[in-house]
Amino acid sequence: MDALSDTTHRERLCALADLTNLPRLGLRGRTAAERLAAEGFRPPDAPNRLTRADSGETLLRLSQGEYLLLGSPADRGARVRALEDALPKAGENALYFLPRQDSHAWFRLGGPRRFEVMAKLCGVDLSPAAFAADAVAQTSVARINAVVANDGRGGALHLLFDRPSAVFFREALLDAMREPSAPRNRETACLVG
Repeated sequence: MDALSDTTHRERLCALADLTNLPRLGLRGRTAAERLAAEGFRPPDAPNRLTRADSGETLLRLSQGEYLLLGSPADRGARVRALEDALPKAGENALYFLPRQDSHAWFRLGGPRRFEVMAKLCGVDLSPAAFAADAVAQTSVARINAVVANDGRGGALHLLFDRPSAVFFREALLDAMREPSAPRNRETACLVG
C-alpha cells in the first residue's frame, strides 16, 4: 500500500466534526413530551435514550421530563430553529424552554475507532457491548461533564459539553485519535489533518 492510499485508509477510521453552529434546544416539564409529539417528534420511551426524526433531527431524553433536540445538518437546523421561535419562554403550560445554543458545544465523532477513542478519555464503558445504539450517557469525558449519545443509525457519537471548554475538548479528542490503539497494527491509528 503506497503512502497516499495508506493515509486515505486511516482517515476513514475516525472523523471529528464540529456541529456547534447547528441549532439545538432543550425542553423540560410535564408537557415536554406532549409538545414534542405534537411537533412530529417521537420522544424516547425512557431517560438516557434517543430517537431520530425522518427529517434528520435527533431527540435525546436526559431525564423523566427533560429533552435535548439536535438540529439536522440536512436543513441546517431550520426545523429546530422554527420550533425554538414558536416555544413559550416562561414556563407556559408547564413547559420550560432551555436554550442550548450558547451553553453547549456539539461534536460528532464517527468511524469504526470512535469507541476506542472514547475509551482513552472516559472511565465509563462506552463500548458497543455496554453502550448500545440509541443509548445516552451523562458522564465525564476528558474531565469535562458531557452528554454522549450513540447514534446507531448514523454510526457516530454525539458529544455535547460546556461550550467554553471546546478548544480543550477538541485537542483531547484529536490527541486520542492520533494515538495508536494497539501496537499490533499501525493501521488502527487515526490520521487527523
